[in-house]
Amino acid sequence: MKHILRHLLITFCFITAPMTLHAQGPEGSESGFSGRLQAGAFFMQTDSQLSTEDTNRRTEDLDGPADTHDLSSGLASAYLRYQFENGTALYAGNPLEVGEGFALAAGVSRPMASGTLDVAATWLPVKEVWKNPYQTVIARDQTDVDVYGLRVQLQEIAGSPWEVNFSIDRIEIKDDEIGDIENDLKRSGLVHELGVKYTLPLQPGIILSPELNYTYGDIDGRSNSYQGIKFGVLMQRVRPPWVIIGIVSGSYDQYQKAHPLFGKTRHESGITTFAQVMRLNLFGMERLFASAGAGYVWSDANIDFFDSRTVIGLASIGINF
Repeated sequence: MKHILRHLLITFCFITAPMTLHAQGPEGSESGFSGRLQAGAFFMQTDSQLSTEDTNRRTEDLDGPADTHDLSSGLASAYLRYQFENGTALYAGNPLEVGEGFALAAGVSRPMASGTLDVAATWLPVKEVWKNPYQTVIARDQTDVDVYGLRVQLQEIAGSPWEVNFSIDRIEIKDDEIGDIENDLKRSGLVHELGVKYTLPLQPGIILSPELNYTYGDIDGRSNSYQGIKFGVLMQRVRPPWVIIGIVSGSYDQYQKAHPLFGKTRHESGITTFAQVMRLNLFGMERLFASAGAGYVWSDANIDFFDSRTVIGLASIGINF
C-alpha cells in the first residue's frame, strides 16, 4: 500500500518536482511542444521488514526490523508537454522517482484569475508487497499492487506564493493474504491528502518552500486506517550552472484500531533528510543536465516490526527538448 512505501518515496516526490521544473526551464513562456528525457540509477540500503527484496524474503522474528539489505536499479523518465497560446497545457509522463516504481501522470494545467489550476490522473505501479508480511520461518511470497488516483493543485493563488493541493488514491492489492485471514489487516482502500505550500524567495537565487499536509488513510482494515500529518521545508539555491537542493521533513501517523497480532494501536513518526546537486549546461550543452544526491529516511513506531532506517543514493542525466 502507498502508506507503507511513503517514507521511501516522499524524499523524491518533494525533491524531484522543483528540481526537474528548473531543469526544464520556465513553463508557460512559449506555446508548442516541449519535453524531457532522463535516465539514472539509485542505490538503497534499508532494514525495513516491508521491503520485498529476495534477501528479505524470510523473517524469523516479528519483534524488530529486518536485517540490513541492499537494492539498486536503473531508472528512466519521459515527459511530454504541449502548451496552447492561451497558456493552457496538456502533459504526460513519469517524473523520475525512487522506490518501488514510477508515478505516471497525465493532466492539464490552465491559468485562471484565481491562480493556475492543475488536474492530473496518476498511476503508481508499486510492483509488489508481501502477501502476508507477518509470516515467519517460511519464506514470504509477493503480490502485485496498483495505486491510481486524481491530483488537483491550485498554484500561485491570486498571484500569491501560496499553493493548495488535494489528492485521492485508490490502493488495490491483488492477493491480500493477510487481509483474508484477518479483516482488520486488509490493506486495500483510499488515501486522501490535503496540503498547503508557500514559496518564499529569501534573496536572488535562494528559495525556501515550507509545506504542510494532512492525510487520511481510509483503508479496508481498521488496524491499517490512519490519520497523519507531515511538515517539510525545502531550500533551493540556484547559481548557474549549479543548483543545490536540501530538504528536511517530519511526519506523524496515528492508526485507528489495535493491531490484532501485536495487541496495541500503532503510531509512527518519521524524519527525512536529503541533499541534491544539479549541474546545468553539462559539457557546454545548454539542454543537457546531470544530478546526484543522497538522503536518510528514519521511521520509528511503537511496534518495532514497522521500524526502519534507509540510506539512499541517486544519480541521473537528462536532456530537455
